[in-house]
Amino acid sequence: MATEEEIIASFTDIGIAHHDAIVIADCVITRKSCSWVNTDPVDDKMIKDLKDVIAKNNYRIIVNVQAVPTRSKFI
Repeated sequence: MATEEEIIASFTDIGIAHHDAIVIADCVITRKSCSWVNTDPVDDKMIKDLKDVIAKNNYRIIVNVQAVPTRSKFI
């Protein structure tokens, strides 16, 4: 398996913020559910790119992004 730094890099390379990449990498490594709220923009291309990285690297996680439109945040 890749190192934590390599996993984080696989996410930041596609434009995911470093602090978000750390949380996602933790999910990959621990195989536990992770949830957080932030205000970084998330669009369809980023979600597609993220899912492509997950599939390419056989990370066994599922990503579900939910917008909170009244607060301009994402979960």
